[in-house]
Amino acid sequence: SVDCSFSRGVCDWKQDADDDFDWNPADRDRGDGYYMAVPAFVGHKNDMGRLKLLLTDLKPRSSYCLTFSYRLAGERVGKLRVFLANKKTAPVWEQNKGKDERWRTGKIELFQGAETTNSVTFESERGKGKTGEIGVDNVILISGLCPED
Repeated sequence: SVDCSFSRGVCDWKQDADDDFDWNPADRDRGDGYYMAVPAFVGHKNDMGRLKLLLTDLKPRSSYCLTFSYRLAGERVGKLRVFLANKKTAPVWEQNKGKDERWRTGKIELFQGAETTNSVTFESERGKGKTGEIGVDNVILISGLCPED
């Protein structure tokens, strides 16, 4: 497995230069490292911030599982979407509100055909709310299919 988390990960993360705002590091409550977050008050309604994970050396014709922790905290905070580079038009994962402020786990299967996925983009869309944040952490890439819950 490949650890792409932000505190000690070995992966290549890039801010999108053509979006409306950047994701920023935020300290974890327990004090052990940080996660990436977009506070609710950044930008204007429907503005987008994209954080791209560049994937190299993925083997063709194989499966991978991308797991990540996410949190949508606050009233009408916005949306979190995940896009794969070879399927730009529609998100492969989307969440638009949290039941509470807790961290949850997201999972995405990456099926590599002849052409491999070379990036995964986490996109935050600003909502109407003024408090809270959208956060992402603990991004891990595992070889093989995602385990069932």
